[in-house]
Amino acid sequence: MRSPEPKGRKGVLFIQEAAGRNGAAMQLLHFLRWFKENANRPSSLGLSLDGPISREFRDVTDVWIKERSRWCPGGLRSVVMRSLGFERLARFCERSEFHNFAERSSPALVYANAFTASHSHFINMLDSRLPMVTHVHEFGNLLVRQGRSDTPSLLSRTRRFIACSGAVKQSLMHNQGVPSEKIDVIYESIQVANVRAGQSRQEVLAELGFPQDAFLIVGSGRVAWNKGADVFLQLARVVCARHPRARFAWIGPGCGWQISELQHDARMVGLSEKVRFTDEVAKPYDYFSAGDIFALTSREDSFPLTCLESAALGKPILCFADGGGMPEFVEDDCGFVVPYLDIDTMANRVVQLLDCPGCRKKMGEAARRKVAQRHDVSVSAPRILDVIERTITESR
Repeated sequence: MRSPEPKGRKGVLFIQEAAGRNGAAMQLLHFLRWFKENANRPSSLGLSLDGPISREFRDVTDVWIKERSRWCPGGLRSVVMRSLGFERLARFCERSEFHNFAERSSPALVYANAFTASHSHFINMLDSRLPMVTHVHEFGNLLVRQGRSDTPSLLSRTRRFIACSGAVKQSLMHNQGVPSEKIDVIYESIQVANVRAGQSRQEVLAELGFPQDAFLIVGSGRVAWNKGADVFLQLARVVCARHPRARFAWIGPGCGWQISELQHDARMVGLSEKVRFTDEVAKPYDYFSAGDIFALTSREDSFPLTCLESAALGKPILCFADGGGMPEFVEDDCGFVVPYLDIDTMANRVVQLLDCPGCRKKMGEAARRKVAQRHDVSVSAPRILDVIERTITESR
């Protein structure tokens, strides 16, 4: 028989890998802001790594950062203790520090944001009787890579799963054997009212070094295999050969060598003046707003916030079928879904939209309406809270 939940617990302990400006972290930040105003429960947040939005997290909840702990495994105290043969004592001190932090919110539930092995460290320091909800933002190979050898324990420890798209639910069911009844699909969301540009289209085009009469196709994400920055470059090669005013800009961070390799390829195919890889930027909304089309060239992407942000700015979306959840948003009215990695067909759709301003406007307006109606945090947050409340109730 399962041990009962310790009495008197009311809070929610959230755990998140890093305070970076990625989709999962931003989704959690949006939710925590809503949670602070609308939920009748205390909260706290454990982070493995510090990052650029840790201050924003601190504005809405108590935060403990593993790498800032006095007993962080790589920290001076732990190194000294280990050299003296007291590694177990150092781990005990770290566990006690985190436990004391977590107990301030008296958690009745652990909410793991994302499916990642880094959460195992937190989970192993917690009362095993606490129920856990895992919000899965990963799809396909990424889910397997992030879970690594801890995947079985993460799956068994989770009481309920929140999948950020139907594609993620299918991946959990078919690839990980999670029963359908344990999964709630709650689509990713943004604070729609906060999505607005600070620069004009003319200013952005000038900054990129593009002509003022250019058509701008935007892509975004960390430069990595799953995000398909290399596919974006191939799309640019085909479209620019057919449409002389087309220009492409990839907005997102990457290692210096990754961006250098992409720039090398752009030079070799004669696109140095027509394609830009910006690295990380402070205000991505400026670029999304300046664009005419958002092209999602991801091989695997669960339900990227960049598409929702571009939709909120009235841009049509192009994406691949079978590459994640975005076809569930695009459907047949907000852009085009083309066969997986079919660059020629995607290029044809880009040219079609560039040549038809009325189509771009109609699809962009449909995208703007849909994101406001379905994907504002005010729509998704109450559903997430309902999963939290039901899980706590069922675990008693």
